[in-house]
Formats: sequence, structure tokens, C-alpha cells
Amino acid sequence: MADLRATLSPFVGTDEPTAAPPVVGPVSASDAQPIALYSPRLLAEFYAEREYRPAWDAQRARTMLELARRARADGFLPADFHADAIAALLDRGGLDAADAAARTSAELLLSDALLRYVHHFRFGKHNPRHVNPEGTFVEPADAERLKADMAQALATPGMAEELAAMLPSPDFYRNLKQGYQRYLAIADRGGWEDIPGGPNLRVGVKDARVPLIREHLAVIDGYEPGFVAAPEIYDEDLAEAVKGFQRRSGLAADGIVGPNTLRALNVPLDERLLTIRANLERMRWLYNDLPADYLLVDIAAFELYLVREHEEVWRTRGIIGTVEDQTPMFRDEMEYLVFNPTWTVPKSIEKKFKGVPAGYKRVRSGGQYYLVQEPGPRNALGRVKFMFPNGHAIYLHDTPSRYLFNRSRRAYSHGCIRVHRPLTLAEQVLNEPAWSEAAINSVVRRGRTRWVHLDEHLPVLLYYLTAKADAEGRVGFRRDIYNRDRRLLAMLDEPADRADGAERIAFAEPEIQPDPEATPDGDPSTEGDGEAIAATDATGTPLAEAGEPEAGPQPLDAPSAEALTAVDSPPDSGAGSAAQPPDQPPDQPSSEPDNAPATAAEPKRATAGDDDTQASRPESPGVMEPRSGPVDIANDLASGLSRPTVLQLDAAGRFRGMAQDQWSLTEGALSSTAPRLEPVRLDLRVRPPAIGVPPAAADSHQARPHPVRPTVRPPRIAEEPPVRMLPAE
Repeated sequence: MADLRATLSPFVGTDEPTAAPPVVGPVSASDAQPIALYSPRLLAEFYAEREYRPAWDAQRARTMLELARRARADGFLPADFHADAIAALLDRGGLDAADAAARTSAELLLSDALLRYVHHFRFGKHNPRHVNPEGTFVEPADAERLKADMAQALATPGMAEELAAMLPSPDFYRNLKQGYQRYLAIADRGGWEDIPGGPNLRVGVKDARVPLIREHLAVIDGYEPGFVAAPEIYDEDLAEAVKGFQRRSGLAADGIVGPNTLRALNVPLDERLLTIRANLERMRWLYNDLPADYLLVDIAAFELYLVREHEEVWRTRGIIGTVEDQTPMFRDEMEYLVFNPTWTVPKSIEKKFKGVPAGYKRVRSGGQYYLVQEPGPRNALGRVKFMFPNGHAIYLHDTPSRYLFNRSRRAYSHGCIRVHRPLTLAEQVLNEPAWSEAAINSVVRRGRTRWVHLDEHLPVLLYYLTAKADAEGRVGFRRDIYNRDRRLLAMLDEPADRADGAERIAFAEPEIQPDPEATPDGDPSTEGDGEAIAATDATGTPLAEAGEPEAGPQPLDAPSAEALTAVDSPPDSGAGSAAQPPDQPPDQPSSEPDNAPATAAEPKRATAGDDDTQASRPESPGVMEPRSGPVDIANDLASGLSRPTVLQLDAAGRFRGMAQDQWSLTEGALSSTAPRLEPVRLDLRVRPPAIGVPPAAADSHQARPHPVRPTVRPPRIAEEPPVRMLPAE
């Protein structure tokens, strides 16, 4: 199709085409403006892969229209998928138009609708970076996956059924969607009547408001009271139904209808519908390709639960971050556990200590001293922590502050999640006979730090949901403790524009093949042909043969990685470095408990926590003694460098004996009569006592061309003139 190729080909493989992005329409009278394509590049590559053959016929277009209209059940608007424009297109027979431009416009309209459909259902409609940039973090949408979804849907006669089968729909999403249907049905019937205020309602109380409470619960929870002899009596059966509503709404489940319960029952229907739509959108942000096993942290409900084979198998209470230190929403994978962890006290907290309290010790690392809390039941991280390394310094852990779990609103941490029953969670996560409750308790009693890697990583979803439903579709509404709903609610009806598509969709860019004639910058130890250039001493002897000790600071004697690293945040801080050094396991972590049976044939592994005594030898200063005698680089250049030139370092790490005027001589030393040099390579990963420069090639005119290198300024050398890298001929 010539017009389709001409329209889209400038967008293949680039986000910065020379042509203006194509638009469609206005197609119908209701369209005030033309429709901008969500991702011109993705559509261009989609059609390029099918050699610009048309993808749509009238039957597929009618299916797309039906899908757009039915998307209301998932909280979308039909306009999100161009429902009116597609209807107008079908009415006027746009797919059968003889005009090539009209046919191209129809193709782009329908393909853009399908792209938005698979993208919004798989990754969500709105960009979380625009909704809650500091509290929600998601992976970009995979362009290859979106193109594959579109191709698969269009290649199947039953496009609607194929899309329903391929797009994600985990249990918690289906449950909330079912609850949304119930609330939509209520809205279609005209809503409900508010329950008037009055005294608290308890079992046995007679009140005219009791029938209204039954009606509300029947509508929103599917409550079926059966035959009621005294309709105005608040009976036990109704009290149990109220308790279920209170639990799902994050209220004290006491069965008493007081001001808080009455307020929750009387929330306007329109507000409830918006809240459910917002949380369906949040679920779509993280649920793509979710496996059968995962751990879900329900932030707003102060709970976490484990799912195995799509079924919830275990649940416990949790403590989340305060309003000031909010727990972020993101997804990662649990990789290992640490039993009896240590805690490195942040400097901001260490200032409050007087001396070294009992249970703490001073540890030196990197020339600094840190205060480290030793393992034990009073350790700030408790007896175990669960690590899913991420850029937010968030993890799950035990806590000695057990009394806080008895409170209904549990937002007391600095961002991490404290677990009510951590050792049971460890048993559930490890899920192996060797890691029974008795085995875990034995490891904890020993008091030594122990890392245990999971054979298979476990996905962890940290969801901030202010509405969630059970398997019966009964929706529980939670307090928006972090005040994250308002902005999302305001954006629900806004269209997703081209800027969202450009930001969210990630394309697989082609790898740039290195020039075989050029020397790679990333390997300072080799030339273009792979031949290593060894550092030499003043006599030309390679350093490895001269018996010199390795330069640089010497490592400590197998210290605990947890104990030797300072953390810039409290034990459960959500604002830390992505590196998280305290949480790094040893190279060969243990995978079975200390008391595993002999038949397990556990190999001997190095475990950093097996001995908490931190013995470290004094650090090497990492500075080699300078060699005597300055180097006259200008003379060496003039003489053709018949011997290796040595750049000498003094005790401060500066080049020794180099005057400023010598550098100006160096710049002008190359002439038509002076031989060219092979490129000088400075290996900044080590600190040799001298850096040798090889003599010029005998046949300099045969040397391979080499680009002029920029000025190299080693990061550890301060206030020195730049070192000029001299290119080969």
C-alpha cells in the first residue's frame, strides 16, 4: 500500500523522524480535533514487518468497536479506543474506500485503537511518572511485546477471544472488576438512599435505620438476610455482615454501626466508582506476566500475603512507612534471606548515642569507624530480613517492636515493611523440607548471621490499593493514607496522548558494532589486535615479574558485608542508595540450615555471618613509593623514545618532576621528523608504581590509524596539567 508506506516509513527505527507525526481525522462529527497516534514509531515498525499490507477488514473493525465499548467494564472509556470514530468509519464504509488516503486513514485509526487496547490492558493507560513520580515505579512497556500482541490478535479469526486469553487478568484484578460490575449495576438502578445519622447500633437495638443498612449491604456486598421476623431489630446475623464490611474497609471489626461505619456506608456512589477505576488502573501497572507464585504487600491494608499456584496460602499483618517516609509501589524479585542480620547505624542516628551501647561494636572500614548492632532479638532488623535488591532500599524484615502489630493503623516504619510473623514467612518462602520450622529456629538460636539464597526468585509486588475485592466481588475501601488517589482520580478521564506513548514504550535499539580497526575504549589493557601492553618499571621489566605488591587499598579479612557498610538511612529506610552494600550476600551463600541432615551433602560454603568477630588488619595506604629522578618527556619525544618512558608518582599521587613548561613542550614535540607513538593506555583499575609507554613502531607508517584521544585526567590525581595522549600514525 503506497500511501501507508509513504506515511509510516519515516518513523521506522527512530523517535526523531524528519516528517511530522501523522494524524487521523477528524473522522466523525463528534471529533473536535484529529486523532494523534499513540506511537507512530511502533505502528510504523508493525506495518514494516508485514511489508505494509493492510491488516483490517470490516469484521475485525466491528470486533474492535465492540471491544472498545465493552472496555467500560474495566474502568476505561470507549473513547480511549476511538469507539465513535470506528463507528463512523464503518457507517461510511471507509475500509472499502477507493481513495488510498482514506484507506490509509482507516488502517491507522484501527491499528492505533488496537495498540492502545493491548498497551492499556497490559501496562495501564496512564504513566505513573505523571501520577505519582515519587511513590510509584514501573518498568517500561516492551515494544516487541506490543507488536507481537497486535500481530497475534489480527492473525486469529476470534480476535476478542484471543485478546482475552493473552492479556493479563490475575485473581485480584478479576475480583475488583467483579465488584465494579456490582457498583455499575447500582448506578444503573439510580443509586442508593443515604442512611441517616443517629446513635450507635448494637445487637438487640431497635432502630428505623436497620432496614436501610440491610439494603446497603445487600447491594454492595451481596448480603442475603433471608427471613427477618423483626426488620427493625439489629440482630446477630446483621452484625456479622457489618463486621465483614468493616474488615474490608479497614475499620475496627466490632459489628457496631458508629460514625465511621456509617460514613463508609454513605460514601457517594460516584466517588466509589471512581475509586474502583483508579485501583483497577494501579493493578495494571504491575501485573504484567505475573507468575503463579508471588508475594503481595497490600500497603494501604497493612497486610501481606503469599500466593502459590494462583491461590492465597498465607497472610499476615505488616507495618508500612509513615506519611513522611512512604513505602513506594513497585515490583521486584526476592533473591535471598538473611537470618540474624546485623545493622549498621546511620551517622545521623549514631550522633544520638553516647559511647558504644551494649550489643553494639565499633567497626573500621574504608578509613572510617561505624557503629554496628550485633545480631539478636533486640536488633533493629529482628531475626530475619527478606531481600529483593532494588533502587529504593526497601525490604521486608522482623522487628523487636511487636506491640505495634496490635494497632489497626500500622504506618510506623521508615519505608520498609515489618512482618508480624517473619519466621513463618521464611518457612513459607523457602518452601523446602530442609527448612522446616525447627530448622529455622535452630539457625536463629545459634545467633550467627546466615545468608540463604532462593533456588527460584519470588516476585514481590508492593501495591498501594485503596479498593480491593474478595473472591465474591465484595469491595473493601481503605483510607488513602498517602493521599495518592486525588491526582489519579483527576486523570482517569483524560486521554493518553502521544507523549505518554513516547515515554512509556521502550524499543530494542540495534547494537552498534565496534569498528574492528579502532581500539575499544573499555579495555585499557589491550590494543586493537588484542595484544596486551604490560606496565613496566624503570628498567623495562614487567611489574608482574618484578615482584611488586599489588597497589591500592588491601581488603579486610572476610568481614561481614552487613557490618562493614554504613547505611544513610534507618534500618527500614526507604530512601537509600540503590547499591545497598549491607544487604549483599557472600559469594557462595548457604542454601540449607545448619542442622540439615547428612544426606543433604551440604558443601562447605563461605558464610560471612558465621563469625561476628570483625578482625581487620590495618589498611594499606594504597600509595607506592615514588622513584627518584624526573622525566623529561620532551627530550624523550625528540629522541624517538628508544626506551620506555616512565611517568613517576609521588606520595601524594602526583606526577613527579613535571613542570608546567614541560607540558607545553610536549604539545609541540611532534613534528614531521619525530616518530609517532602507539597509544598510551592508563589502567585506572590498578595503581602501578610506574606506567611504561612502549617505544615507537619501527615502521610507523604501517601503524594503524588511531583517533586522537581526549585529555585523560585520572580521578585520583588533583590539580595536575592534563596528560596528552599521543596518537599513532
